[in-house]
Amino acid sequence: MRTRSIRGLLLGAMVSSAALSLVLMGAFFTLFSYDLEDTLFARLVATAMDGRGGDGAMPLGIRTYVGHASLPSWMQAEVPSDALGGEYEIFPPGHGHFHVAVRPDVSTGLTRYGVLDTTELTRTTRQLRRTSGLLLVSAVLALLGAAGLSVLVARRLGVPLERLVAQVQSGHEPRAEDIVVTEVRALSQALSARDVRIQELLERERAFNRDASHELRTPLAVAQGAVEILELDPPRDSATFGRLRQAVLQMGLLTEGILWLARPGRSDETCGLVGISRELLALYGDHLARGDVELVVEATDEVVVPLPGAVARVMLGNLIKNALAYTEAGRIVIRVTPEAWSIQDTGVGFGRSEPERRGFGVGLSLVERLARRFQWTLDLRAVEPHGTHVRLTWPS
Repeated sequence: MRTRSIRGLLLGAMVSSAALSLVLMGAFFTLFSYDLEDTLFARLVATAMDGRGGDGAMPLGIRTYVGHASLPSWMQAEVPSDALGGEYEIFPPGHGHFHVAVRPDVSTGLTRYGVLDTTELTRTTRQLRRTSGLLLVSAVLALLGAAGLSVLVARRLGVPLERLVAQVQSGHEPRAEDIVVTEVRALSQALSARDVRIQELLERERAFNRDASHELRTPLAVAQGAVEILELDPPRDSATFGRLRQAVLQMGLLTEGILWLARPGRSDETCGLVGISRELLALYGDHLARGDVELVVEATDEVVVPLPGAVARVMLGNLIKNALAYTEAGRIVIRVTPEAWSIQDTGVGFGRSEPERRGFGVGLSLVERLARRFQWTLDLRAVEPHGTHVRLTWPS
């Protein structure tokens, strides 16, 4: 949908309303002029007939006729002999414009007619054609005046809105006291109140993430210490011990990722994605690979990115685990370039798994939130005929 500025909307509305007002006023004025003219002529001839009788000329150019036969032949056709008393407006072809007052005389049985020739008098109405240029100029001047007024009004309303938009985009707190338009001031106050609520929610979320991570660190440290002790004398069930060690490691990465979400500000730490990718494949590949799956890392040189190593292990680890969990055969290819990190598998594809296996749980959600936290871009899509492609890009 095409958008328009508030100045454009106001300008269009006011010019349109001015044009419509001029048209309506012109139409009403023209109709009123003709109606007033006819009313005046009818009253004039009626007054003359009711105040004086007889033949011959009357004041104001009104002529009287007694009996229908006394009327000119061309007028007899326009005024029937049985016409009731009253005033009539007639237009005899080739003779002009007339107003006729009909007054039946019961005593004589004849009808008196008062006739006023208004042909010359109504020529002033035809002057409208000649003065159309003046009317057009007046209309243009009125429209220009309306346009100028609308520009002033739009500027008075548009400038505070534009200033408010600039303040919001720059991250500065809008100052309601500097805004003179009531509605714009109310909008500014509503935006400020919303920002306060958002900040409160974010702070509560950070506090929860921070507290939860710190609470998890103590039992996690105990579990990690127990795993290290068991590694000195590994139990007979090596598979179970391997799953335990991997679960403790994954819990540690998850806790570290949640803790990073609660930390304010940016980090100056960097890490190498190629080395971390190989490390995670070695860690998860032996335990999570399903069936005959080939694991490949395509990279020429190490790619160093502005991201803490712990965060990179959380993000890449969750994506690699998902690829391993949903791929039973084929290839999982990790590509690392100076522009992006991507992983593509030949599994069932994103959103195509069975209902009982659908969804990536907290892992993908954590990856998305960490990506936003560090201003990375996550793109996840299904590929044809089957498989999933995930791409991570970072600020240049």
